[in-house]
Amino acid sequence: MNILIICQTLTYYSGSSLYNYTLAMELKKQGHNVSVYSMWADNKIKENFLKKGIYTAYAIPEGSFDLVLISQPDYKDILDKISTKKIINIVHSEYDCETPITDKKIDEYIVIRPSIKQHLIDEHNIAENKIKVIYNGIDFERFSLSKRKINKKNYIKIVLPCTIDMLRMKFLNYYVNKANKNYRVFIYGKEYNNEFKTNEFVYVHDEVFDIENYIADADIVAGILLGRVNLEARAMGIISYIHNPENPSDYEIYYPKDKDFNDKHNIINSAKNIIK
Repeated sequence: MNILIICQTLTYYSGSSLYNYTLAMELKKQGHNVSVYSMWADNKIKENFLKKGIYTAYAIPEGSFDLVLISQPDYKDILDKISTKKIINIVHSEYDCETPITDKKIDEYIVIRPSIKQHLIDEHNIAENKIKVIYNGIDFERFSLSKRKINKKNYIKIVLPCTIDMLRMKFLNYYVNKANKNYRVFIYGKEYNNEFKTNEFVYVHDEVFDIENYIADADIVAGILLGRVNLEARAMGIISYIHNPENPSDYEIYYPKDKDFNDKHNIINSAKNIIK
C-alpha cells in the first residue's frame, strides 16, 4: 500500500511523535511505501527514516495514497489537497491537543485505549462503529529482555522518561519528595518548566532517543496514565508504575502477562491491525 502519515511534529522523543515513528518504521518493514508529513528536526527520527527510504517532508507529497493516517488536527486542511482512498484519524489522548477531526472526510477513528473511545462518543458525538481500539505498539526488537542489565546498586533506581511540564508537575514533585540516597530518581525529557526544583538525588537529563539504554538497569520506571514508558519498560521485563496525574500517590503496578502484552502492544500486530 501507498501510505501517508500526517502528525503535528516529529521534533521530540515521546508520545505521539514516537508512536508515528514506530508505526512508520514497521509499515515500511512490512513492505508498504510510507511517506510522513510533519514538522521536522535534524534528529534520530529523521535520520532513521532517511536510512530506511521513508519520504520525509514539510510539503504535501505528490501522488495518490491508498491510506492516510492523520493524528492531531493541525494539518487537517491538507486533506482537501490529497488524493486518497481512505482517511483514518488516530487519537492519542482525551486532552485538547488531541481533539478528533470531526469532518466527513474521516472514514474511521483509531484510539490507543478504551477510555479515549468513550471520550469520542460522549464528548464529540462520534458513532461507536466508526471507532476502533488499537493499542500503542512497541518495537520488541529494540525494547527487549536481552538488553536488560542486572547491576548491583546500593540504591533503588527510578527512571522517569517524560517531559517536565505542568501536566506532570504533581507527579514529578511526588518523586522529588521521595528521592534520597537510597531511592534515586533519573528524569529524561525536555524541560518546559524552568521553575522545576530538584535535589541532589534527582538527576535531570535532556531527552534521549536510545532510552532503552537508560532504563536497562532501572528497578522501576514510572509515568502518568498508561504511556509508552510503561510499555517500553514491560517489553524489557521491568516493572513500572502508572500514576494518576492529579493524585500521584494513587498508582498501579503495570506488568501484564506475556501473551496479553504481546497481542496488544507488539508493533507488528498493531501495524497489521491498522492495515486491516
